[in-house]
Amino acid sequence: MLLRHLTFKPFLTRPVLYYGLCLAFSSWFAFFIAVMVDMPNPYWAAMPAWVIFQPTRGLLFERAIYRFLGTFVGAAIGFCILLIPFPPILQLIFFTLIIGVTTTCTHIFRGTIAYGFFTAGLTAAIVVIPSIMSPHDAIHLAVSRVVCTFIGCIVVTILLALFTPQFPIRSFYQKIHLLTSDVIFYSNQVITSNNKEECQDIEQTILANINDINDNSAVAAAGSINKNRKLRYIDAIIAASLDVMAASRAILARNQRGNVLPSEFSDDLLQLSKQISKQQPFNIEDSDFFIKWQIDDLGLKPEIKRLLYTVQQLLAAEDALLNNIEQNKSFIAKNYSSTLLLPHRDWHMAINIALITCFIVFVVSLFCYLSQLNLSEQVASGISIFAIVFGSFPLPQNNAPKLFIGVSSGVIVAMIYRFVVQPYIPDPFWLLTTLIPFLIIAGICRAHPKTAIPAIDANMAFLFAGHIGMPAANTFSVLSTDIIYVLCAGIICGMFILLPRKPDVQALHAILSIQRDLDRIIAAQDAVNKNWYEQSTRQLLRLMLHLSRAGKLGDSAPNGLLSTLNVGYAITMLHAKLEQPKLDLDCFIQIKTILYVLSLKPKGNLAIIQSLNNQIKHVDNIAIRRITEMLIDSLNESLPFFAYINELKKKSK
Repeated sequence: MLLRHLTFKPFLTRPVLYYGLCLAFSSWFAFFIAVMVDMPNPYWAAMPAWVIFQPTRGLLFERAIYRFLGTFVGAAIGFCILLIPFPPILQLIFFTLIIGVTTTCTHIFRGTIAYGFFTAGLTAAIVVIPSIMSPHDAIHLAVSRVVCTFIGCIVVTILLALFTPQFPIRSFYQKIHLLTSDVIFYSNQVITSNNKEECQDIEQTILANINDINDNSAVAAAGSINKNRKLRYIDAIIAASLDVMAASRAILARNQRGNVLPSEFSDDLLQLSKQISKQQPFNIEDSDFFIKWQIDDLGLKPEIKRLLYTVQQLLAAEDALLNNIEQNKSFIAKNYSSTLLLPHRDWHMAINIALITCFIVFVVSLFCYLSQLNLSEQVASGISIFAIVFGSFPLPQNNAPKLFIGVSSGVIVAMIYRFVVQPYIPDPFWLLTTLIPFLIIAGICRAHPKTAIPAIDANMAFLFAGHIGMPAANTFSVLSTDIIYVLCAGIICGMFILLPRKPDVQALHAILSIQRDLDRIIAAQDAVNKNWYEQSTRQLLRLMLHLSRAGKLGDSAPNGLLSTLNVGYAITMLHAKLEQPKLDLDCFIQIKTILYVLSLKPKGNLAIIQSLNNQIKHVDNIAIRRITEMLIDSLNESLPFFAYINELKKKSK
């Protein structure tokens, strides 16, 4: 009876077999060309297939381009270092500095650009280390490896592009459209709710969807100049979505002091959400919502005007995404203002990783050079390559077991090949023929989702440790080089497992960055004040990324996340009041006092809320009083968020 309920998914499905054979053929054909032109290390031409392969054509093209550029730049830097008339130790120092720069840039930049920096550092290591350890004919071998890599990049890109599909952009835009509808539906649910917690599940779902769209936006735009230009509209949709949600939370809090909702407003907002969900693309002029509810209506409360403005921005940004902004209707031209989410640069994390990587590379390379052991080149190259590879991972402790399994598997297959097949290959024809079954298995493993990650390292290890296309070697040489390769992988895997990057700690850094931004706009630092919203929105997205990596997004992500935007919004409005030329002295003093109170204590402390409640009793100006009340309400709602800081601090100790 139980067998009826068991479902068995076959490993060899049609897509896996299809893409596996495509990968095998691409790798084999690149190797074939390298053999035909009599390159000394032809197996280097077969390697790019395993790392360039991507699920979409645009991403494939971008990765191939940056692989090519990274190889070119890394090789040029490597050869320049070798041509410097300095002692080898100084050359190692220059090389280590280059690795530090490339590793830092790998984490500062995002997407395929980061892969270009990683490839540059890896190529520099392949050129420099063997040449310093064994100067005899090393430069000639380095040149051949670089040329083979160029051959592999070009051949593999052309062949794989014929079989790789384009990104499903329509379904991606459909997901964005549904997000727009969901956000407006959420807004209606929040502003009509009497319970601050009952909409929390919907909020967490929408935040997860926003994070997913943010992560996939670069993939959707890959390989297309036009789509890359439209990334700013996706940024605007994300920013406006968060702003709509934050404005809705502010109305909910305001309703506790007295209902600010006009009659029929919530019903019209719900109807707008339903209309958007049924119509794609949604034409703003097809709805009379913004005709009935005007931002310049003097009868509307400021909180409602803010929500109307953010909803307008959200719908206008989606319209701009689907149509060229220059061709949009007068409504869009009048009301749309693009928000550019400033990219986050985690210099602290990037520099720490770069220092660890540089330390490993330099110490091991220096030791191998000074010891002059027989296998010093293999040890230095292996340790350095794996250190650079691990230095590029966002979470190396998760990748370590997969990498070690992949490398070990690839080396075992390579040893079988070198003992059983390689000694009996008489000519290039049999070399190319005997390689086919190995590459077919490698391609299928690389194409299967469950084995794709370890298969990359296994396939690279098979080609590298197997010295495919090279003359057969004696047993000692095979065992020593291959065992060292596995040991190097094991040592680096173990080191990075012992020095993991914890998502909780990275989430804490994201939260503290938001808190620092709030402190800086309280101090009215102009450079921060102007871009505060864009910076904080990106920080929220970064925080959601780390929480999802920690497995916490959706079940224990902190409440009050969006209320921090309302805190910053209220503070910036207070600063805006200060800049009014007709502001009287009493109002000026009151605003300065409020900002001073904020600067004295942590924003999550109940004492500061009590202090503001006492201070508001002396505020007579209606506008300033309303902003201060919004500030107090937002601080109250964000208390769980700031309490979460203390929780993460305890875990990070």
